[in-house]
Amino acid sequence: MSDRTKVHRSPHKQNFDPQLAQSIIDRAIIAHVGITVDGQTYVLPVACAPFKGELLLHGSNASRMFKALMDGASACITITHLKGLVLARSSFESSMHYESLMALGKGRTLEADEKLAALDALTDHLFPGRRKELRKSLTQEVLATSIVAFPLNEISVKISDGDPVDNEMDADADVWAGVLPMKIIYTTPVAAQNLKPGIPIPEYIATWIPG
Repeated sequence: MSDRTKVHRSPHKQNFDPQLAQSIIDRAIIAHVGITVDGQTYVLPVACAPFKGELLLHGSNASRMFKALMDGASACITITHLKGLVLARSSFESSMHYESLMALGKGRTLEADEKLAALDALTDHLFPGRRKELRKSLTQEVLATSIVAFPLNEISVKISDGDPVDNEMDADADVWAGVLPMKIIYTTPVAAQNLKPGIPIPEYIATWIPG
């Protein structure tokens, strides 16, 4: 933790367990990247994957955000896993269950063999087992893709869980209170309209669990 990553709002929710932090990173497939370009702040969702103690961020060379990241601009990365809705007896006390991680720093651009290894790691993270049946990326495809490795040495983890915390005057209200858990699931695959007849759904997809 640094002075910049100290939680001021609900500090009791800050968590310092490195294994939990790693779990949040390992389960993430989307990170939100905040960066300021020419005085304007932008926050965009970016595909991500863990890689050798850093977080891979995947984008296009034509992206304004990735041009800034590759130039060494400071950024803020956030990952959030929403776990449920907390239904208190008042709207003020109602909230959410979540696990979140924030990282501050400057990314580094990956090139050559390290970039190729990172692209493989990203594919394996997002689509486990699929890379073995895909063609190799073309040189122009690799050149058109940006891979930035973001450091994870200045982070903050915040966890929200537990029962609703109602105001004492609301505790006896005839209103249901509790937690509505949430989870993301994959449903039945939908074949591309131009898929050749006879190609089955890959068995490995059945093993995929979101996050």
